[in-house]
Amino acid sequence: MIHTNIYPDPDWIVGKTALMNVRAHIVGGKTIIQPSSWRIPFQWQGYHYQNQDDQPYMLMVNSGGGYVEGDGSYFFGHLEKDTRALFTTTASGKFYKCLNGLESTEVVEFNVGENALLEYMPDEAIPFASSRSRRSIKINLQKSSRLFATDMVSAGRVHYGKEVFKFDALRSSFEVMLEGKRLAQDKVIVKTPEEVGDLERLWKGARHSVVAFAYAPDLPHDIEEHVRMTAGDVEQTQIGVSRIGDLISIRILSNETWQAHEAIYKCWQTLRPAIAGKEARPIMKC
Repeated sequence: MIHTNIYPDPDWIVGKTALMNVRAHIVGGKTIIQPSSWRIPFQWQGYHYQNQDDQPYMLMVNSGGGYVEGDGSYFFGHLEKDTRALFTTTASGKFYKCLNGLESTEVVEFNVGENALLEYMPDEAIPFASSRSRRSIKINLQKSSRLFATDMVSAGRVHYGKEVFKFDALRSSFEVMLEGKRLAQDKVIVKTPEEVGDLERLWKGARHSVVAFAYAPDLPHDIEEHVRMTAGDVEQTQIGVSRIGDLISIRILSNETWQAHEAIYKCWQTLRPAIAGKEARPIMKC
């Protein structure tokens, strides 16, 4: 189902469930972003034009500082035809312990119009020890849309005691739809300590996992090989790149947070000129 605007549920407890609906549209040759509604702890702090062009950068601000048991956040973005926008976060998403069997929920969904560009590059999600998190990212594209989007999940507070792969449950879905049909999906569902252990073995000793999807109707031939070569030289990092038609999918496994971020940036450096028509540059978050 494609959403255009979501309204609060009357049963939501104030401060426990964040909501934001934003719309990107063209005014005077520039994309502007307007919130149609929002609910704390999501905060609206506007946006800026980092590249001094027609593309706004928006920081998604959840002032709660993390997800306590039973918390939820719902972000819905609608990009109209010909718009260009980049969305990121101010910090990592922290999922705290859940001792009463409830989950913490994060939902992000974008609708991207014809000839519109979406760049979605949030910071990592960190499931703390004993946490139970449910995460969903869904991006709805048109054939002429353009996309570079990432999702990064850490194994916990990896440098804090013995908290690596100590979360109780993790459900995470990253889905790209093309005109109503599923184009790509990455899904992780672990519900028991045994399944968490299986995930640790699947990551082969890595502490951070990244999935990235890139889409454009005119991606150059063999650009996926350039992505593999450029991002493949980051130390203690493994990368896999594949392509089906106009979609490129990327998997990154890294030991350290900075290594994963560097690999993401190198992928973006290679792909952004073809997708957005300009060079990548570090994202300002102040």
